[in-house]
Amino acid sequence: MTMLTYLSKANQNTYQGMVKHDWTPTGRIDFATRLNGNPKDAEQPTEFKLLVEERRIVESIAGNEHLEIQWRLATLREAKTLVTRYHKYLSENSLVKPIFDDDDDDDAVALPASKKNPSQSSA
Repeated sequence: MTMLTYLSKANQNTYQGMVKHDWTPTGRIDFATRLNGNPKDAEQPTEFKLLVEERRIVESIAGNEHLEIQWRLATLREAKTLVTRYHKYLSENSLVKPIFDDDDDDDAVALPASKKNPSQSSA
């Protein structure tokens, strides 16, 4: 177990406790970005930061358990896992639209025509 010491700057009190369960992910995620209070910014492409929620249980010196929750930036491994699971979910639930759909030719993505090699001639 880890000994936890907290020093309050306001009243200089020292609180001590034992970490019973260290930080573990809860499975909840969120995103963070800067919007600067302008509603038009919500429609503009920007960078997002993936946040993950973690919790731990600390036992106070009186024996009371305290649940601590924090949000932190995700690791690359966590981000890759999230994207992989999301794509799997889309695929399993048929939520991914194919590139070519026979029913709706207007929305089909047109690929550029292949260029024939000039040395080959069709006779």
